Amino acid sequence: MTNKRAVLAVAAVALLALAGCGSLGDIYGNNPSSNGTYNNQVRGTVDSVDLNNHSIVLTNVSGMESMLSSSGSNGNSVRIYYDNNTNVQWNGRSYRPEDLDRGDQVDVRVTQSGNRLMADAMTVTYNSSTASTSHPSNNNDYSTIRGTVRYVDTASRTIQLEQTNWISGFNTNTNYSTLTVQYDPNTSVSVNGQSYPVTNLERGDMVEVQVQNLGTSNPFARSITLVRDVRR
Repeated sequence: MTNKRAVLAVAAVALLALAGCGSLGDIYGNNPSSNGTYNNQVRGTVDSVDLNNHSIVLTNVSGMESMLSSSGSNGNSVRIYYDNNTNVQWNGRSYRPEDLDRGDQVDVRVTQSGNRLMADAMTVTYNSSTASTSHPSNNNDYSTIRGTVRYVDTASRTIQLEQTNWISGFNTNTNYSTLTVQYDPNTSVSVNGQSYPVTNLERGDMVEVQVQNLGTSNPFARSITLVRDVRR
């Protein structure tokens, strides 16, 4: 009995020491740094970029629930500040916050200090410009390709195809062992006259994709037709 009490006492002292040093974070699940700031991940849609105040207003915000306060926010929008060290990532490339457009969707790693949210880094999850109807729409900008789905990346909104054949369009003389195409929330998969989300595609499905050449590294999928279901 004596030894058991001693073990329990040592465990209690250890737990109190951990609580005292703050290594468990606060009750909101945030992890404070040594200077009292708090880190979190915020997701939202760019409403405006204020070049004078070096800040971005996001709408349709999520991720604010676990912040200590919603200072700087107004309902479902929030203002986030940036500086010269803030980096924006899109499609494997680095950009500046000033390059963001209204409608872009971003994940932002923020630091909260007092009443201000500061962006440490941003990742564009949806580029509104790729879905713009202002892109050229003549027939030379479209192609139809056929390939087998290798994977669907919902984070970057891309589909990688393998055993790809160009059926018609601007690259009919070129075939690729693998090809990555971009898509947006408006892109759907047609199956027997019905439409389904791109996320319903599975590895091994054969598809025909009408793609648009936007002058970027990856063609943009305007429509997708399921040719063969891997489950059948």
